[in-house]
Amino acid sequence: MAKAGTGRSAIHEKILALMKSHPSGVSAADMRRELGIPADRQVHFDRRIREMPTWFVIHKKWASIASDGRQQRVLLYQYAGERAVVTDEGQISQRQRAAVIHAAHQRCQMCGRTVETHGITLVVDHKKPRDWGGTNDRENLWAICEECNAGKKAYFSSLDLDLMKTVTAHRSVHVRIGELLKAVGAGKGTPSALIDVVADQDDWQKRLRELRYPVIGWKIGTRLYKANSGRKLSEYVLLSSKPWPKDPTGEIRRFEIERQKRNAAARESKARAGS
Repeated sequence: MAKAGTGRSAIHEKILALMKSHPSGVSAADMRRELGIPADRQVHFDRRIREMPTWFVIHKKWASIASDGRQQRVLLYQYAGERAVVTDEGQISQRQRAAVIHAAHQRCQMCGRTVETHGITLVVDHKKPRDWGGTNDRENLWAICEECNAGKKAYFSSLDLDLMKTVTAHRSVHVRIGELLKAVGAGKGTPSALIDVVADQDDWQKRLRELRYPVIGWKIGTRLYKANSGRKLSEYVLLSSKPWPKDPTGEIRRFEIERQKRNAAARESKARAGS
């Protein structure tokens, strides 16, 4: 039965009480064991765990524990308080989840590891967090492994919420990317996955390169590193910035048009000289 006025059921309340009794975090397996959840109800129970972020701030972290004489990595769920605003983060339909997982072809869409080779578990995640204004629309959902999901949530939660809402609300993709780099901080690396989320554009790499144009004049460096899967990833570092012109995207477009004209004139001049 749902708790009046909240949409939460009795099992949600039991999970909440259990998380509160383990302030350092508790695994799904331990929750199932302590609550006596039978094997045939495991999938249903795990779904209730995934619904908890609808009402509560739940942090996830990996820990190493001793089991049967050997160390094992387990994902812990840690209660961090009530949500100031209730979202529908946990209210993705099973049909949506199935479609997102199927489209991933058993591969984490963030780190590239696979279910078969690396034994990962895929979860459906919002690319742009609900707290930042993200929706449950299909284009805002992707399938990533639990480890990437926990790391992403931890990293995103370290960023100022009000600032990120402001950053993602900018109409100009150039300003969204630039303000994100400034929010992370000069000299600090901004992961490409985060820029992808904020830019909300497939060709965001080109938009980022355009910030280096003379009309914007920013200096941005690139760092490469390897994920646990061995996949090469990149992060971008803001080295220096200048105040935005009145219309950054318009200035960039005008610069490109003028550059194309100059290049065309140079080619024509070269062709005349060679004739």
